Amino acid sequence: MQPILDIIHSDGPYVLRLLVAMVLGGLVGIERQSRGRSAGLRTNILVCLGSAGTVVAFQKLSRDMGLDAESVVRLDPARAAAGVITGIGFLGAGTIVKSKDFVRGLTTAASIWVVSAVGVTVGLGEFTIATSLTGFVLVTLYALNRLPLRTDRYSTVRLAWSGELEVLTAIENMLKTHHIRVNHRSITRKPQLKQCNVTLYVRFREPDFGYEAFAELQDDQRLDEVSWN
Repeated sequence: MQPILDIIHSDGPYVLRLLVAMVLGGLVGIERQSRGRSAGLRTNILVCLGSAGTVVAFQKLSRDMGLDAESVVRLDPARAAAGVITGIGFLGAGTIVKSKDFVRGLTTAASIWVVSAVGVTVGLGEFTIATSLTGFVLVTLYALNRLPLRTDRYSTVRLAWSGELEVLTAIENMLKTHHIRVNHRSITRKPQLKQCNVTLYVRFREPDFGYEAFAELQDDQRLDEVSWN
């Protein structure tokens, strides 16, 4: 019985830190999983536990070996923490999906990175800071996501027609009337066949502008093909 009590007395604080890391990481993971993200509950728990476990292991090893500031051999938990946070960047990068038209996963990658910081903080025994940090993260993910912020929308418009290229000028003028701005254009024309293929990369604010412009393009008899992504 006494050996068990000794273990609890010796390692109990470290086990408590791991438990707190599991709870705090799980809180962030619940939010991510509720939004259908790839890095959900289990991923965030494991990241937080792994970060905390690394720092705890360094601290316990330093204590058991009797290493202090005056020792020749030093095990610095700060270096372990820096290594953890740097290494987590590779895991976060794997959640980012980038294509020609959009980028997804940045928030999930950032949440993984900050969860590792929570784990490091818990591993150092700073429960108040870790809990506060988790609270701020949850406010950022839950509350700020509900703010009615007006943001720019980006779409790709692909058009094909037979005729002169001047049709494009009329189309771009029509888009301007719907408050749609053309950021970039890609044009392919076959002079012998008089076939034009144009890709427009556009930006606008209100989704209704896009719906109205697409409907007008569909009704344009000059166009053989209309695609809006």
